[in-house]
This record gives sequence, structure tokens and C-alpha cells, in this order.
Amino acid sequence: MIKELLRDRGLWIAALVAVIGMITGIPFYEMDFPLETGNFIDYFQTAISSKQLFFLIPVVSVLPLGAVYIRDRASSFIKLYIVKISRQDYIRRKVLQIYASGFFVFLFSGGLVLIFCFLFLFPLESKGEWQGEKFTEALKMLLRIALVGGILAEISGIFAGMFENYYMAYGLPFVCYYILIILKERYLSEMYSMYPVEWIKCEQYWGNNGNGIWFFLLLLSGMTVLLKGLILHYRLREI
Repeated sequence: MIKELLRDRGLWIAALVAVIGMITGIPFYEMDFPLETGNFIDYFQTAISSKQLFFLIPVVSVLPLGAVYIRDRASSFIKLYIVKISRQDYIRRKVLQIYASGFFVFLFSGGLVLIFCFLFLFPLESKGEWQGEKFTEALKMLLRIALVGGILAEISGIFAGMFENYYMAYGLPFVCYYILIILKERYLSEMYSMYPVEWIKCEQYWGNNGNGIWFFLLLLSGMTVLLKGLILHYRLREI
């Protein structure tokens, strides 16, 4: 299952796009050398919370395997796959692969950008002191981005199964993502729990120590995975 995912060219194209989005979010023109202690983490956090990346999240998430069901069905590969394994195994593999593709692409690209910041910016700090708490918060933000990526990838898979159309599979997650943003920013300012940017930044109240956001994202992940599995189960009855 993982080998199939890693062999997909779309995964690496999406990762490259995500890296570019993160790197362009770093304000290199504002840097004043030598850098202050902990600046490399600050710049990394700026990269993963930039407007460029937030715009690209619904695009990058769906690129690798969002429409894999349509691709498999159009090429008749799905029939050979089912004969080789079983319908239930196909459903399980594809549901997990789709979620993993959206999750992994951000985790991988974020890891590369973090390594870049450490190698090139940490040595430029006036006092290279490790700040564990700040580093942990940055990693938590990256993990939330990865979870959102997995959810959007699964939503793309849901639309692929519902409409069996590439445009719907790739376009509707983007539309849903921005409808939630527009509703929050223009009409429902208190509706932060349905605001994708808040899922990543976690600036509002989510319970003690912000633990509620993790429960929310995991619950949303489970719901999308279950719904995708049900839709695939229904579609495969026709084959």
C-alpha cells in the first residue's frame, strides 16, 4: 500500500508545490543578521502559516490520489485489482492511501523546509540556543496541516466516488474550503470551529491546552474515511 503511494508521481509534484508555497512565505527580505535566538523556528512557523500555503492546501491535498477511483475505473485496473485481492481489501487500501497521500505530502514537505531552516538559518543566529517549547508548537502546527491535508484528500475521494468526474473531485474540495473561509471572515465571525485556518493556527479556545482541536480533527478524519468507504462499497457493487 505504501509502495503504491510512494510510486505515484502526483505525490512528489504536490510535495514540490507545497515546498515552494512554504519557502515563498519566508520573509527573507526582512532578515537582519545576525538573527535573534530562535528565529529559525519563527521563520519556519511563518512558512507553514503563510497565505501562500493556506491558498495551496486544498490544491496540494487532492493532487496525489484524490481521484484515484476514477483513474482506476477508467483504465479498467479496478477489475484486475478486485480479482487479485477482494472488494473489501480494495476499499480499505484506497481509503487509507487517499488519506495518507494528503497527510504525507505536507508532513514530508514541511520536514524538508524545517531542515532547510535549521541548516541555513540556525547557524546565523547570534546565540544558537535550542528552544524546545517553541519547536514543539511549530511541529504541532505542521501536524495539524497534515491532518487537514488528509481530510481534504478524503473529501476529494468522496466527490470522486459520488460524481465519477475529475472536475468535481479536484474542484469541489477547493470550493468547500473557501466557502468555509468566506462564511467565517465575512458573515459568521464567531464560527471559528468550522474555519480551516483556525484548525491549523488553533488560536481560539479548544479546551484545556487546546486538546479539543486534536479530537475535532481526528473525528473529522474518521467521518470522511467512513463516508468514502461507504461510497466505494456502493460503487463496487456495480462491478
